[in-house]
Amino acid sequence: MGLSLWIVPNENDAQKIESIMTIRQREPGLAEGTYPKFYLHITLASLPLSMENENNLDKIDASIRNFEQPVQCSFASVDIGSHYFRSVYVSIKLDQGIKDLHRHVHESLGVEPRTPSFPHMSLCYIADEDAGKGEKERFYEELKSSGRLVDGESGSVGLNYGVGGKDGSVDSFRGHEVWTVRCEGPVEGWVVLKKTPLK
Repeated sequence: MGLSLWIVPNENDAQKIESIMTIRQREPGLAEGTYPKFYLHITLASLPLSMENENNLDKIDASIRNFEQPVQCSFASVDIGSHYFRSVYVSIKLDQGIKDLHRHVHESLGVEPRTPSFPHMSLCYIADEDAGKGEKERFYEELKSSGRLVDGESGSVGLNYGVGGKDGSVDSFRGHEVWTVRCEGPVEGWVVLKKTPLK
């Protein structure tokens, strides 16, 4: 696949949402590529693997450090997708900060955007053979039936991470860092090469 740039939340927000991502896990009979573990993220850019050298990694880092706006990531809806990397995902509102960061990074690096359904945040990856047996729908329905999907503010959707009778939901997060990740081979073997803070 190549290199990817990920917008990620801070660790506290990531842990809240990741507790929802694991509502269903790999069971006997499911494909090896179903429900791999991965860090919560919004794909900001997809780059060729040939860009993985020190000069380009420094250029990527500089382009992000030069971006001055905060990046707020607000949840719009939870959807079932037609692609492995968009099995069940949160559609993110295209607010000005995230829109400008997307444009700024691609212009700074001189690459064309290749980010389908931008911006979105995947909750799980489900292999095609399991998707064909309704596993995406089972994951989505379990989110609903367990009360994990709630109404957020201003028509948004919230994710309820409360457990053991405790309430708690999140309908947005502020972009904390951009990670440069080598996405080659199995998902759980992807490698984070660099972490760059956002404003």
